[in-house]
Amino acid sequence: MSSESRNNDPFQDAPTNQMQSTGTGEERYLHPVSLLFSIIRQIRSNLIPAIFALLGAANGQMIYVVLAMFFFMASIGLSVIRYFTLRYQISDGELVVNEGLIFRRTRTVPVERIQNIDLVQGVLHRIFKVADVRVETASGTKPEATLSVLSLTQVQLLRQDVFHLQTRHTPPPADTNDPSSINPNERSSADKVANPIDSARSFETSFQTHSDVEKTLLSIPILWLAKAGFASNRGFIMVGVLLGLYYQFDSTQAEDFDLDLLAQWMPTSDNVYLTYAAIACFALLALAFLRILGVGWYVLRFFGYRLNLAGDDFRISCGLLTKVSATVPRKRIQFISIHSNIISRWLGLSSIRIETAGGSSSNSEDATTTVSRRWFVPVIPTTEVDRMVTMLRPEMDFRRDAFDWHSLSSLAAKRMVRIAVAVAVIILGPIGFLYLGPWGLLATPIGMVPLIWVAIQKSKSIRYARTPFGVVFQSGILTQKLSIAFFDKIQTTSVEQTPFDRRWGMATLSVDTAAAGPADHRIEIKYLDATFAHEEYAQVLSKSSCELAIEPVKTEGSPS
Repeated sequence: MSSESRNNDPFQDAPTNQMQSTGTGEERYLHPVSLLFSIIRQIRSNLIPAIFALLGAANGQMIYVVLAMFFFMASIGLSVIRYFTLRYQISDGELVVNEGLIFRRTRTVPVERIQNIDLVQGVLHRIFKVADVRVETASGTKPEATLSVLSLTQVQLLRQDVFHLQTRHTPPPADTNDPSSINPNERSSADKVANPIDSARSFETSFQTHSDVEKTLLSIPILWLAKAGFASNRGFIMVGVLLGLYYQFDSTQAEDFDLDLLAQWMPTSDNVYLTYAAIACFALLALAFLRILGVGWYVLRFFGYRLNLAGDDFRISCGLLTKVSATVPRKRIQFISIHSNIISRWLGLSSIRIETAGGSSSNSEDATTTVSRRWFVPVIPTTEVDRMVTMLRPEMDFRRDAFDWHSLSSLAAKRMVRIAVAVAVIILGPIGFLYLGPWGLLATPIGMVPLIWVAIQKSKSIRYARTPFGVVFQSGILTQKLSIAFFDKIQTTSVEQTPFDRRWGMATLSVDTAAAGPADHRIEIKYLDATFAHEEYAQVLSKSSCELAIEPVKTEGSPS
């Protein structure tokens, strides 16, 4: 492993002479500093009761202080008991976690089912060279076991033991030619991202530990993060948080929001054009502020991002305040999705998301899930996406321009335009009349124009291709998404027809994997020619190597 990769790997803080596995069957305990972290967590969770206790003491009611101290000391006692009773070991091919003094609990996780052993490090974790460890399998939406906290040496020993047991039952994969790393930090200018991948080099994935062989595939400079943050809408999340705090603590929150509060910030002038110009400038400043907040979010979350390949596993590390290290086994990747909104396309950037079996689909994901799935590669030059995707699955040759793309039915645009006209007449017109009277009926022709444009552009943006390695689906107007489902990972496929579909000679083709959807792009292709959809349905079934839950052709009565 190169010195650069070694310096950026948090596990290298552990002494190399202690990295030899002690073997399975030995019980291990949490790091002693876990008591400190447990006390800090208890202080955070009891912060609000402590505030009420102080307020009560200020009013002479000491009973609140006594109750707060009782619950706080009880929680500290439980933390101490947990530290002295929690033990973990690998025995008979299983990770066994025991805890509890009176009510004892044993958690058993088969090693062969373990998908990820991820860690999260805050600032205090990095000072003590420890980490929170989360063990995930392919069947759950939350960690099967959480060990808080372990030293980096303990984490590496745990990973080594799990890796050795898994490779005993898994034959080593054949040698593959992987493209070399994307490392723009080694270039003379971080802004020049043309051809950051060097020539291909062979990489053996034989029986080796995670730390024996590791190479950096991608290192994201801060300039890329700044551009991606500018293109994102993450600033609106921060605004939502600020508004939530305002309504939480404002004494007049029960009343309607008074627009006069905004009026006092608006310029006053007899020149109406000057007033409108000032309002426009204010709006531009607000938009710029949102973009700056988005840049801050990206830098905090992905600072120092590095994607390494260790054996046949991808290892991600990033974070400014909270450092996250996540492991994604290559064989677990079920679905790959490439996203780019209109601003990121203008900047020549994209992002790559993945789905793994049992991956969480919750919007309130923890740090490791957010990085390892929803933001697997948070930003990358669009020109390098194809080669990065090929790194994820080296057996395939991913070249979008070489695919045999198929569009929707020739009547799809006409049908979607009719739907747009119906929406304008049936929905926009009555709503406009309800609020604005007869003049509101103008909402029908005014709204019809953009709706028709969207319908036509949507029909043109949807494409489908069946390749030697899987199914590829592209859609989206403002935010374009291109997703890949591999034949060996497909679980179900189906063809559906509504009465309106039969009238137009169309059908919907759906392809699903066992993943849970953090990529936010389901392969459900509507308005395909019916004959073509049934032919592709049969082809996908025949090429899927996994056991498919075959669904018959469905007939539904829902309107189009």
